[in-house]
Amino acid sequence: MKKISALLLTGALAFSVSNCGEKVEVEYPVFPKSKEGRQLQKFLGSIRNVGLAVEKPQKSLWETVFGAGSSFIDQMPSKVFEAFDKETYYKLIDLSKRADSINEASLTLTGITKSRVKLGNQLGAEAILHIGYQKPYTECGSEMMVDYGAAALKVGGALASIATGKQVDTGNQPISKQTGIRYMLIPLDATLIKVETGEVKKAVVSNPAKVDAGVGNLDCPSVLDSFGKALDEAALYIKDRLSPKVKTEKIEVFTKDEDPEVASYLEDGYHEITGETPSFKKAKENWDKADKKAGGKSWGAKANLGTYYFQAGDFEKAIKYYEDAMKLSGADKNYVRELRKRVEAAAAVDDTEK
Repeated sequence: MKKISALLLTGALAFSVSNCGEKVEVEYPVFPKSKEGRQLQKFLGSIRNVGLAVEKPQKSLWETVFGAGSSFIDQMPSKVFEAFDKETYYKLIDLSKRADSINEASLTLTGITKSRVKLGNQLGAEAILHIGYQKPYTECGSEMMVDYGAAALKVGGALASIATGKQVDTGNQPISKQTGIRYMLIPLDATLIKVETGEVKKAVVSNPAKVDAGVGNLDCPSVLDSFGKALDEAALYIKDRLSPKVKTEKIEVFTKDEDPEVASYLEDGYHEITGETPSFKKAKENWDKADKKAGGKSWGAKANLGTYYFQAGDFEKAIKYYEDAMKLSGADKNYVRELRKRVEAAAAVDDTEK
């Protein structure tokens, strides 16, 4: 009887070990729930690696903003890259840092269009985002702005008056005050080009940013102080139209299997996404090997491949692999079902707009 109990306990432990996973942070795309979001999702597919080419600004145009001979104009391409690299779904590759292998003519829109396949192969990029400029401008003005501190004081005084039955004096400070504004247009002209097909998607910034000097301050903010905010707004406008937002969740990656060779491939895949240079692509290669070695019977391999396609934005394949995993013996069906639901939620777009 003791032997039977021991065997049952050993079996239970083995089952538990075979189902444990290691949690990793997984980034995946979130598209707008709109007609535009659906179009962007269809256009991008599973594109993640994007080369970013920022044209050098034409000095005669930008000197009207920064002044003649401004050295800041030469810094603009790096500033633009930094703005696009903030909280982006894409893994951006800065083409300006590949000057040893890419000539300047290739970084123009015409050059990229002609050489996109060659550039894509050189960079390991699935698409190239070209940033050019239209005519910039800046001017000073003023607008009425709400002083929220004064407004809060007024509300607090009114509440105190009601509570005490006495009039509480909060002074005569106006709630709205004339405020100095700098209007600055950073007219980014963006073209996203798919390496494989040459298809393009465009977005252009045409509205100026408004940078205030602080409520009640009539001074016009300086050009350099305003540039950072204006550029961030311009970059965000482009990203909202040419890129999904990125969301991060912790998801279990499965590393155990009854077959030691399959388990080894699963483990190797896990290490590929947790090492010094994380690569889901290399992880997938190992999980494909695990799936093949197991003859399609490793639910851990199927689930991991589902997670690969989830982070790649190929929601249809992710759902298929998760469903395949749930059909296999020993699968943690409840957990994998939850993963499938996450993918379905991320994939859902508003189909009411046609």
